[in-house]
Amino acid sequence: MATKDEILAKLANAVVTYKEADAMAGVKEALEMGIPPVDIVTRGLSVGIRTVGERYGQGKVAIPFVMLAAKIMDKATKEALSKVPADQMPKPLATMVIGTVEGDIHDLGSNIVSAVFSASGFKVYNLGHDVSPDTFIKKAEEVGADMIGASALMTNTLQQQKILGDKLAKQGLREKYIYLVGGGAFPGAEWCEEIGADGFATDVTIGLEVAKKCVAERKKQTN
Repeated sequence: MATKDEILAKLANAVVTYKEADAMAGVKEALEMGIPPVDIVTRGLSVGIRTVGERYGQGKVAIPFVMLAAKIMDKATKEALSKVPADQMPKPLATMVIGTVEGDIHDLGSNIVSAVFSASGFKVYNLGHDVSPDTFIKKAEEVGADMIGASALMTNTLQQQKILGDKLAKQGLREKYIYLVGGGAFPGAEWCEEIGADGFATDVTIGLEVAKKCVAERKKQTN
């Protein structure tokens, strides 16, 4: 009979090797063995998605495989947590509204971020592509979001990131939200500073660390 550590390792490997059937079977085996669902996610599945993310950052894994791993992770996570009573569900690290800015039809990057962030403990509302500043703000207010993420994949839509930041400021909401920006067209730290965003990334693994750091800093400020 497999040990707890062996089952958790198998779960991680299922994500790394993109085997959905193995991941789902591993979740079932882990639950039957009495392994807590939170351990299944944090010590099994999450280990796998971090490995895939690291390999992507090293140029060893293509984007479609990151998406596939994230989808497997998300499905297996939902199955594991479905067995947890509502009052015992782990609290999300933060609630995030994300999308690709108005005028930009590319949403692969924001979809990857959405999947990986969801699998890593964030509650994510993905608005898709061609999202207006008002839509970002309306959704963030509606769901009580902690952060807003705006992606721009086209150079001529970068200005929309500034417009969103300016609208937040004009409505007195800028300090309410952690504002993160990125995307294939993103020029770097100078643009992030110019538009007054809290952080930026053009890579999902770096973006995840930036988001976690911003959340931790915000919690320190409010405590």
